[in-house]
Amino acid sequence: MIKFTYLALLGIFCVILLITVVYYLLKPTPAGDSSVGWALGIFYLAGLLGVVLLAVLFWKNKTVGLAILCIPMLFFLLPTIQRGAQNLYAWFPTQKHGPLTLHIVNNTPALVNVKLECWFDKQSEVQQTLYKTLEFTSKPFAVDQHVLADYDVQLLSSKSAFVRLVFFECLQQSGNGYSYVREVQPCMQYHDVPIEDFRVTDYLITVDGEKNSEAFQEEVRRLKTDSLYTNGVF
Repeated sequence: MIKFTYLALLGIFCVILLITVVYYLLKPTPAGDSSVGWALGIFYLAGLLGVVLLAVLFWKNKTVGLAILCIPMLFFLLPTIQRGAQNLYAWFPTQKHGPLTLHIVNNTPALVNVKLECWFDKQSEVQQTLYKTLEFTSKPFAVDQHVLADYDVQLLSSKSAFVRLVFFECLQQSGNGYSYVREVQPCMQYHDVPIEDFRVTDYLITVDGEKNSEAFQEEVRRLKTDSLYTNGVF
């Protein structure tokens, strides 16, 4: 069984190496930002080649060779393992929190997407990852209430490192016989909210157009110049 697995992995990696080498030889080197991925691919290719050569050196000791061939597999499986650990952490029950109702008050004449981004903290701020986004659509001058599920309450009030509240204006557009809604990027505004603020029974979110960011206002001016903001309200 070890011998068969060793030979199978060795053959698969050799085929991958052959296909990748042919790809790099035939395709011209890209320029700009694409060159970074190109160079990174060569780095990974060299690493896989080193693993294969090292595994071949242990041809007579296939157990060690198999262990060496498993290194790239662990490397590729690492994101899946990390994601599984995050899911387990997010699911695992903690102290019981009461029900949470979000009250969204839209004081603008715009259709707005309200998003609550749950960010997980790793070891430093640069390693923070977005785990889940709770999204709600608020109509112009609407007042809505949303009762959250226990799982989402747990994410907001205890599991996340912090929650980012983000507002996007939505433009209703049409073309080619169908209609669609498009978010204006960048966002109207965003706020980082400590998780302690969600340990209540009611949480108020107010959308106020007077607090829109300068980046959003600049994008609106550009869209108006290009006549791409016909359904906007700002």
